[in-house]
Amino acid sequence: MKLFRKLTAVLCVGIMFSCSSLTAKADELIRLPSGKNLDEFITEIEEKNTMNDEDEPSFASAEIGVFRGDEILYTGYFGQTDIKNHIPADENSVYEWGSISKTFVWVSAMQLWEKGLLDLDKDIREYLPDDFFQHLSYDEPITMMNLMNHNAGWQETTRPIEVKNESEVLPLKEALQAIEPVQINPPNKVMAYSNYGAAVAGYVIECVSGMDYCEYVHKNILEPLGMEHTSINPTHSDNDFVYQQRKLSRSYKTGFQTIDLGNRLHYISAYPAGAAAGTLSDLITYAQAFVNDDAPLFENPETQKFMFEGTSFYGESDIPICCHGFWCDEYTVRTYGHNGATNAGQANMMFDLDSKTGLVVLVNEPNGNIFMEDPQYMVFGELTPEKYNFGKNEKISLSGYYLPSRAVYSGMMKFMPYLMAVPADVIGENINDTGSNVLQAIHDGHFQKYDTAMILGNKTSDGTALQISSEEYIKDKFYVLKLFLLVLYFIIAIVSLYMIRIRHKLKKFGKWQKYSGSATVFSGQAAQISSVIIFLVSFTFFSDYSGIPISAERITGILQIICMAVMIISAVCAVVSMMSKKKKLPSPYYIISAAGSIISVITIIYFEMYRFEIA
Repeated sequence: MKLFRKLTAVLCVGIMFSCSSLTAKADELIRLPSGKNLDEFITEIEEKNTMNDEDEPSFASAEIGVFRGDEILYTGYFGQTDIKNHIPADENSVYEWGSISKTFVWVSAMQLWEKGLLDLDKDIREYLPDDFFQHLSYDEPITMMNLMNHNAGWQETTRPIEVKNESEVLPLKEALQAIEPVQINPPNKVMAYSNYGAAVAGYVIECVSGMDYCEYVHKNILEPLGMEHTSINPTHSDNDFVYQQRKLSRSYKTGFQTIDLGNRLHYISAYPAGAAAGTLSDLITYAQAFVNDDAPLFENPETQKFMFEGTSFYGESDIPICCHGFWCDEYTVRTYGHNGATNAGQANMMFDLDSKTGLVVLVNEPNGNIFMEDPQYMVFGELTPEKYNFGKNEKISLSGYYLPSRAVYSGMMKFMPYLMAVPADVIGENINDTGSNVLQAIHDGHFQKYDTAMILGNKTSDGTALQISSEEYIKDKFYVLKLFLLVLYFIIAIVSLYMIRIRHKLKKFGKWQKYSGSATVFSGQAAQISSVIIFLVSFTFFSDYSGIPISAERITGILQIICMAVMIISAVCAVVSMMSKKKKLPSPYYIISAAGSIISVITIIYFEMYRFEIA
């Protein structure tokens, strides 16, 4: 009997040892699409955390989740959401999801399409109230598909899309009409990422469903998935947990110095485009729904498959840029998803439909941190030049400067894209034309941290319009000349300032002598300086894409018109004085004065610094 017990004990120990060995081997076999096993990923991620200095942190906080199917492989909570009060990032921390919010719009649209209530190719004006839009430039239909692909033709809005007080939040319809941008391209022509377009799509959901957009999303997305800690309302008042927890989180800027930016609690009036906030757990749950073959958000799994079919492509290839509002990114594998950024932080959600592996990341830094930059490559690998080759593979070169399509090209902020121009060599010094109008750039530069291939779409045979992810970059042949005009505008103001100072000093020491037209020349110089000051003040309103209020725009426009009028009169008087026999100064002085005023006026007119909305 004793011998039997001993043998039984030995056998049990052996079984336990075998089971633990099998478990360990099973863990080792969990490989991510990048080729790394899960343990390697965890080690590398947590090493980043150990490098953080508590006295001078290299990051504030980050939360990371990795899943495969319905299994959560890893969750990591790093840093602090409030450094001063030592509040750590944990499962209760709430982060803003930014533009991941847009995916709720696209899912809602596909649900209504599935029910036969929404036609993706029908003009959305048939669903919206009469005369909803006031600034359309083209008669072509704007469809839900245009909104999904961000090619409805709108420029970046110059109106504020967020407010700082809850009481200032407008109903969605009023908010959208208050910030409507100018339509500068016909639909289907140019892709330009648009918060406004996505928010309009949210209002279409509201009109088609007959429900408040926020109520619709809660009933048809959040509740079916059990996402109890997610808010999409601009004030977060639709979820008390989020409402309270969001107030506890602060935002930071780290680097050479850690800067506390406060809680950065702003309210996005066009809220379908970016107001969602919630916990890491809820974002993981949401992302997992898209790799679930049962498609819990749809009546028919085929709808989910259709949602991830390409709707816009690089060049003439079958490599998708966008799938019904979800962005595609090429790594070792193709991923689908969306990222987001607000004034409070950044977020990312991406997944591989084949392996059903996904990654979500949340940080409380508007400029991001190391956890936003690296994990996607650690999970999904790097895109190699060999992955896409259509048989051509010819090296080409790009030249000149490219301007982003997502910018302002009409109105007071027209100068903005000229400050965001990208030199061709930054896009890529080593570019291959692989065929089907698909380019590959290999360059550690502006668009990509890792030295891997990057897919570009070539829309024109001469490479003057490139598709780069969610927007296009269009070559401007006269960029240098236009930039020189803008720079000259500032130089003229500086010269005028010195001329006025010299005049003041001469008067002070009694050496000033009036000359023909001196008063009007002085007025022109003062107007040149004033114009630049007005320009700089207006720029501060829009420097962070916060938008310029219509009242400020009107005042700015009127003042610029007054400055132009004074400069024109000054230039005319300078020319008349130069031709007068009574002139007391040499002709070059009058020429310089007149030229300065004329160039300033040309700059103001070309960059439309005077334009403001009347109604």
